[in-house]
Amino acid sequence: MKQKSFKQTLSARIFNAIISFTITFFFLYLALRDNSISKYELQTIYVTLKENPEYNEDKIKSTTYRNIVLTTKEYRKKFKITGMTYEATDHKSLKADIRAGNKIGIVIRRSDLAKLDHCTVISKYNEVYGLNKNDNSYINLKLRSELINNDSRWYYFFVTIGLFMLPYSFIKGKPLISMAAGITTVAVVGMIVLFLTSKV
Repeated sequence: MKQKSFKQTLSARIFNAIISFTITFFFLYLALRDNSISKYELQTIYVTLKENPEYNEDKIKSTTYRNIVLTTKEYRKKFKITGMTYEATDHKSLKADIRAGNKIGIVIRRSDLAKLDHCTVISKYNEVYGLNKNDNSYINLKLRSELINNDSRWYYFFVTIGLFMLPYSFIKGKPLISMAAGITTVAVVGMIVLFLTSKV
């Protein structure tokens, strides 16, 4: 019976180590990866707007997600400005300058060129990375990358939790502080620190 109990404890510790390493390295990768987009990854296509840009707001619980939908004459699949690209958009100028019937340049990823009219359940829109009309640009890609990098700091919160879990993989007996209590404490402190630093 003792041998069986030891095996179960060993299995639990191995499982904890796997989860800990997975959380740590996955979120560390997300936190450290380069979020900038090379100009060689992008392609400008020229289209004519069928309708005025459509501003949308989707509320999920207490969070509001905003986006701009562009309908063109050339493609059945619509284009969407969303996420940090939306935050990096010059909305005042866009609302003043962009109208139905305008010929505009839309910047997309080169890898999306072949599927601009291919709609699926998970891909109902073409993602927009830039919007131009004449010599005016309405989306700041550099600002977009800076916003994403700043937002990526939150991934360090999960990295800290993953690292905190790791020592429990080597403790055979009962720890002085339970992992659940420790994670809760780290989570609360981490949230406070990240919230305060985000205000700086």
